Amino acid sequence: MRSNSAPRVFVSYSHDSNEHRQRVLGLIQALRRNGIDAWADFFEESKPPAMWPAWMRTQVGEADYVLTVITETYARRYNQQEEPGIGAGVRWEATLITADIYFSTSKQIKYIPVVFSAEDTRHIPPPLNLTNKYLVVPDDDSSLLPLLRHLLQAPEFVPAQLGEAPDLPSSDGVPTADPAIEPRIASALQLSKQNPTKAIDTLTALLDSLRGSQRAAAYCAIGEINQRMGFWAPALTAYQRALESNPDKTTAEVSARNLRAALAGMETHFRDGGPVDTANKFVQAVKKNKMDRAWNLLTPTLRLVLAQAWVWANKDHPNLAPYNREELAKSLSTIKPTHKLTKDFMATQLGEFKSSFSSIDETWGAASNPRPIGIDYELVVLSPTGGDIVIFDERTGPIQTSPFLMKQTMGQWRVHSFSPAYPIPGWPPSREEIPAELSNYVIAKPTGARGAKDD
Repeated sequence: MRSNSAPRVFVSYSHDSNEHRQRVLGLIQALRRNGIDAWADFFEESKPPAMWPAWMRTQVGEADYVLTVITETYARRYNQQEEPGIGAGVRWEATLITADIYFSTSKQIKYIPVVFSAEDTRHIPPPLNLTNKYLVVPDDDSSLLPLLRHLLQAPEFVPAQLGEAPDLPSSDGVPTADPAIEPRIASALQLSKQNPTKAIDTLTALLDSLRGSQRAAAYCAIGEINQRMGFWAPALTAYQRALESNPDKTTAEVSARNLRAALAGMETHFRDGGPVDTANKFVQAVKKNKMDRAWNLLTPTLRLVLAQAWVWANKDHPNLAPYNREELAKSLSTIKPTHKLTKDFMATQLGEFKSSFSSIDETWGAASNPRPIGIDYELVVLSPTGGDIVIFDERTGPIQTSPFLMKQTMGQWRVHSFSPAYPIPGWPPSREEIPAELSNYVIAKPTGARGAKDD
């Protein structure tokens, strides 16, 4: 029975194996539990139609979306390369799909490829590979979210309402500068393009000799230079001082706007479920021996790298001899691994975590400014702060630090690395260092995970 409001989805798949059929059925049932009227031949087998080809034509035609579950077998049949008499269902559905795509005038996507393994993306046949594709990991419920957003037309990001365009400064100055700005402030602003640290020192030295709006302008300039350098804590302080120093209208507006933007960034950084909170929850889970919780707070890539590192380090051990290393690492890296060697692997990993983060206690806090690195990545740096949330200025701050590269996946932050580097799966696993000018992290070496974790 079709819902009048739920999007109708037909699932086209190949009968590769009983295990594959169960995965497809699991996907369909998960979609239905989440408001999608998903359908496939599973629900018709007890009362089959008079003609399966006619039934398939009707399903494809009436569906709002058609999900094609891609495997090597599905691709072979879709491309009419299967042996005669095998896979007729997929071949027929492929004919219907290809013809509809060819003759369609709609600008909306209807045929959506889905894979259960990243390796299968290479099997997506043309023209299905010209649009969005979705990886749905059977043991990771969160991987279903992007597909759900597509089918339910529920975007994660909604454009803000258009507002009035602000007056923007030219490239030769900053918004704090007005026609009557003090020449020494203007000179320091020019200097900030080549040597921002020296410019801040120059402006700071000028403060005692400035009054009123000029003093406010100097504070605002200090705030903007600090913010451009990634030092948000002194930037917030400078903007607040600017607003307290009898600023003119332009300086007041700029300081207030930048202060709000900085505070919003800090709120995102420190909120519950944010990158700092998640890093702290990971450390606490490790210290409480909650390995299952700690494991769940890691990205799939990092879990795979850790599993590969363990397999690689123990490659000559007789207990690993019976297993294919690729399959073993993949099995151990799942959210809830069930392999025979899981207990040994998790015990070793927990021991390494506890050793690496043993110095982090209740006196540590988020001693870092927000450090966004591209889209969905942020570097969080923990450090001794006396138990408070303290954001120090790296130029004078503490030396002992523990960095965490965090990644946001489907709205959830997870630990992606224990250093300013991207983990790279492989044999052995490796990592790609993030340049210091991008990470804004140049002080100290991490007290966190040892090299084996990322290598």
